[in-house]
Amino acid sequence: MTHIIDMLFSTPLRPAALAAALILCVGLAGCTDNERVAATGELSADLPDQELFNTTIYDSKEGMRRWILQSDRLARYNDQDEAQLFGVHMDFYRANGLFSTLTSLRGRANLKTNDLFAWGEVVVVTRDGRRLETEELDYDDATGLISNEVFNRFTRGDNVMTGIGMEATPELDRFELKQSVEATIFDEEPVTGEIDRE
Repeated sequence: MTHIIDMLFSTPLRPAALAAALILCVGLAGCTDNERVAATGELSADLPDQELFNTTIYDSKEGMRRWILQSDRLARYNDQDEAQLFGVHMDFYRANGLFSTLTSLRGRANLKTNDLFAWGEVVVVTRDGRRLETEELDYDDATGLISNEVFNRFTRGDNVMTGIGMEATPELDRFELKQSVEATIFDEEPVTGEIDRE
């Protein structure tokens, strides 16, 4: 069950959009036809129907908390199932409590499937110190896995692995790099493209 809470500030944009449109009509009087098309296209594409600030979305199953997704700003469009997120912070839970945290500059959350696409300085850190750094990441709520097809850097203590493309649990206890795998390992575990700590 998914809930959205702590919507501290909600702004329907119909009056604002109308006012902006009136101002735009006046401002476009001196523009060429091409400039008018570009300006109006950008306006309609950028203005959300609703903005929420300091939001918290949480999900639980059979009374057990699964994750909490927070954002500094959430923008919603009436004709889309997805919401745009700014300043993303997502905590993942196990039965014994918080286990890992994902942060990113931006995100896109599907409010029907609970899937998340995060991008921009994406970092996942576990409670025991494992760390994943990348530029984009998909979270599939149905499988409970995170994945991507871009460059990744995975660290555990002094051990470092890098590679292109990955699939893992949010807790990083199962972590697979797909291509161009390089590793610097200082313990006795084998150097492979997959880490399985289950």
